Amino acid sequence: MRRCVALLALILVTATPGALLAQEEEAAPALPDSAFPQSPLSPGGAFIRSLVIPGWAQAELGAEARGAFYFFAEAFSIFMVARSQIRLSHAERTLPEGHEVISSRRQQKEDWIALAVFWAFFAGADGWVSVQLYGFDERTGLQPDEVALLVGWKIPFGP
Repeated sequence: MRRCVALLALILVTATPGALLAQEEEAAPALPDSAFPQSPLSPGGAFIRSLVIPGWAQAELGAEARGAFYFFAEAFSIFMVARSQIRLSHAERTLPEGHEVISSRRQQKEDWIALAVFWAFFAGADGWVSVQLYGFDERTGLQPDEVALLVGWKIPFGP
């Protein structure tokens, strides 16, 4: 039994394929750091800017449309927080305490506050990611091929 196990181990060790010469890839020449544009912002700075004013970092990095979306989404959420507060105050003045409309207005206000906080942090996270991806080729994605769509990716193998 020991001989069979030893023989099997020897066969497995010697039969394991190594890298074949025809399969080795030549290393591509490294591009100098000057080939990639440097971001005008640091990742943390972009996060803070877009947290304070959503869309600020995106506008600084050249993505004005995305920055405008975050700015207007946050502005609308803050507008709705104010509107919900006005409606809540009116309901508290005119309706008896504990009325279901008052609790509904409070819930609406809390929901709009949560959405405003979400947009602020989402814009900050997008600013951080935008700095990390600054200078990458923007022509990525799906490539149409007549009727069908071709989707491809590369999976690196080896050291």
